[in-house]
Amino acid sequence: MGEHLSMETFAKEAWFPVGIAQSVEPAASQVPEGFEAWRLHTSFDSHLLFWPVGNLDSIEWWQRVISIGGGGIRWGEPPNFDGGKIERIKSANLPTFLLTENSRRKITILLLPLDEKGNGRTLAELETPHLNSAFGGLQVGNKDLLLFFRQADGECAEKLLVESIDDGNFDLAREICFRVGTVLGNFHSIALAKKAMPNDERKWNNRLKKLEERVQSNTLWRAPHTRGTVATITHRNFSIKSVIIDQDDELIDNCHDIPLNSILPPSRDYPAVRDLASAYRSLASISEVKKISQDNEISLRKALFEGWKFSAPKSITSPTTLDSYRGGVPIWEYEQVLEEAAMAQAMNQQIPERTKWWLNHVNRIQAEMYRSRSFAAISLICGIAALFAPFTDQWIQSLSDRIYLTGALLLSSLVSRWFYRIRAPPQY
Repeated sequence: MGEHLSMETFAKEAWFPVGIAQSVEPAASQVPEGFEAWRLHTSFDSHLLFWPVGNLDSIEWWQRVISIGGGGIRWGEPPNFDGGKIERIKSANLPTFLLTENSRRKITILLLPLDEKGNGRTLAELETPHLNSAFGGLQVGNKDLLLFFRQADGECAEKLLVESIDDGNFDLAREICFRVGTVLGNFHSIALAKKAMPNDERKWNNRLKKLEERVQSNTLWRAPHTRGTVATITHRNFSIKSVIIDQDDELIDNCHDIPLNSILPPSRDYPAVRDLASAYRSLASISEVKKISQDNEISLRKALFEGWKFSAPKSITSPTTLDSYRGGVPIWEYEQVLEEAAMAQAMNQQIPERTKWWLNHVNRIQAEMYRSRSFAAISLICGIAALFAPFTDQWIQSLSDRIYLTGALLLSSLVSRWFYRIRAPPQY
C-alpha cells in the first residue's frame, strides 16, 4: 500500500476529488513513520497528500506509527493498542478504523489524507461539553493526519428527523431542529469567547468570486458585512447529521475537516452564521429526498434558527448583525451553495437539484433587494423632511398644519422603513 500508487489507486477512495484531479507524484516532504508524502495536482492548484504505507489492519502497524519518536506532532492522549483489535469501517467516506482496546473501550480513528489547517485539533482545544471532539491525534505541520474519537451516546439527529417526517409528526421534527440549533448556538458562545476577530468582507467576497469562477456560475453576489459579523472558530463540517441527541442533551459530532475543504479556495476564519447556513443546506438535502412541502421546510428552518438564536450570543443574533441587506445568513447560504456545486464538480457528480434551484433564484433575490432600496430612500427623505417641517412657517402659516405635516412625514418614514425591513430576505 504505497509501493505502486497512482491516480487509479486514489480514485477508488470516496474522498478523492476525481473530477478535478490531474496527477499525483511523490513529494519531498517530511512525514511521520508509516506515511508517504504525495503531491496532488488538480485543475486549479496542487496540494500535499499524506498516505499510509504498510498493513493498516495490523495492530503492530499502529503501535509503530503512534509511538513517540515516529515523527509528526503528537497531541492529547494516545489510544492503547496493546492487546487491542483494529477493524476498518468500510462504509465511511474517509479512511476510518475502529479500535477495541483491551479494556473493551471503543475508539474511532480517522485518517485525513488531505487536511487544510488542523481544525479537528482546534475544536478539541475549545474543551467544550457541546462537542464530541478528538481527544488526541497526529499532525504534520498544522494539518491533522490522525484523530482519535470516543463514541458518543445517543441517536443521530438526522435519523430522528427523518423518522418524524416519515410519521408526519412535524411538531416533533421542529423540536429536533430547535435542539440542533440550540447546541450549535451553545458551541458558538464558547467559540466566540475563545476567538473573535473583526470581519474581513474583502477576503470573504474575494473567496465568493473564486468559487463563482470555479463553478462557472452566472451569479455574482457580494455583501457589505456588518460590524457585528465577527470571525470565530467554526465547525466547518456542520450538518444535522453532525448532532447526536439523547433524552436530556445534545452533542455535536464529526468534529474534523472534510478533505474537500482543502481543495476549495482557501480562507482562514469565518463568522458563526456560516455553520447555520451549512445546517440549512443539510436540511435542504433531507427535504429534497423526503419531498416535503416548502411550507414545512420553512417551518423546520425557522425552528433551527430560533434554537440557534436562543442560545447563541446576542451580539451575533441581533437584527443589526443579521441584516440580510448587509450579508446576514443569506450570503453564507449562497457561499454554501457554491461549495455544493464545487464539490459536485470535484467528485465528478451531477450538481444536486436543490443547488441548481438556489443558484437560479439568486438574481431574483438580488432584484427584490434592489427594489426594496426605494423604500429605504423614501424613509430617509421623509425622516429628513420631518426635521425641517416645523420651520416652514414662511410657507405654512398654521402651527397645527406644520405639526400635522411633521407627524405625517414621520409616519411615512416609519412605514417605509417597515416595508424595507419586511422585504428583506428572511434569516431562515
